Amino acid sequence: MKQALLFSILMGLGTRTFAQTTKPEIITDRPDQTEASAIVPKGGLQVELGTQIENDVVQNVKVTNYTYTTALIKYGVNEHFELRLVSEFLGERTRYNESNVNKVTGISPLALGVKIKLADENKIWPQTSFMGHINLKSGSSEFAPDYTAADFRFTFDHTLSKKLFFSYNVGAEWNGKTPDATFLYTVVLCYLITDRLTTFIESYSFFPEEKHADHRLDGGFMYKITPVVQWDISAGLGLNDAAPDSFISTGISFRLLK
Repeated sequence: MKQALLFSILMGLGTRTFAQTTKPEIITDRPDQTEASAIVPKGGLQVELGTQIENDVVQNVKVTNYTYTTALIKYGVNEHFELRLVSEFLGERTRYNESNVNKVTGISPLALGVKIKLADENKIWPQTSFMGHINLKSGSSEFAPDYTAADFRFTFDHTLSKKLFFSYNVGAEWNGKTPDATFLYTVVLCYLITDRLTTFIESYSFFPEEKHADHRLDGGFMYKITPVVQWDISAGLGLNDAAPDSFISTGISFRLLK
């Protein structure tokens, strides 16, 4: 009942917002791992909410990671600059056998960041942005970092046709537990099935300095309920032993004010 009421409120907000404006349609960083180069319109407040379950089995020990709620809040300062805030409510269940199960839950470190548009798309040159976050020494003790951490990416978007889009990211991140960096890349191909429904397939990898690379593949759908309200669903799998076996995610995003 509560979930249905929240969904109705979000749809109402999105419909009301669109009725009062003809600003651009919502473009989100969900649900794929490839962050978009687009900036939230000036004065716009965009909220991207999601949940995810990730499963992995290592030497007969089953580990299930839960992202009960992830919240990305973005505010458009101007056409070249947006402010970002990220917070997550996480859980982890480790099952050693039927009678030995360990569970933890808590809040992730708060991340503050920016996205800066560097260039518009021009023929073969992609739309390009820089994005970075500082992950503060905050959150629950189970998930709080030992050090202030950071991450950054360069994001690139190409329009291949009216229905086909190609994007990719390169960057690095630090987990706050060790001084070692993890380098990353993402590549995604999106296809516009209808004006409201988009599908994608994506490949991405993480390259820790002191551990084996983690390679993954995912895909999914984004559906615009209104031009400023979007629902998404996606799923994926790991391509090597360092990656989780499988994961599934869904979420809803909406934009207010603009």
